[in-house]
Amino acid sequence: MTLDTERQSFRGVICLHCKAPIPVPAIVLSIKTALLQEAGASRENSSVFNLRCSCCHKEKPYRISEIVDCDGTPQPVAPFAQPGSVRPFHLGGATRTAKA
Repeated sequence: MTLDTERQSFRGVICLHCKAPIPVPAIVLSIKTALLQEAGASRENSSVFNLRCSCCHKEKPYRISEIVDCDGTPQPVAPFAQPGSVRPFHLGGATRTAKA
């Protein structure tokens, strides 16, 4: 018995910090194809977009020329941790007032 397994892949860039693949939004891919049809490869290198890594949560600018085919499925974006309190310490019932 043979199993036909499809290799899943997606278009993305490699994170500059943790080297994890980051999926590229469809709008960026459509801009890339429009630039290729319109002006050629010389203008493709000048287009830049920002992406945030879903693993290390760091954001960096990437060039359209850095988009590659990545194997596997993209990792879902993990939500950021919410702060437990607005104040880092307990004031003990005292409040601060602004001095005039």
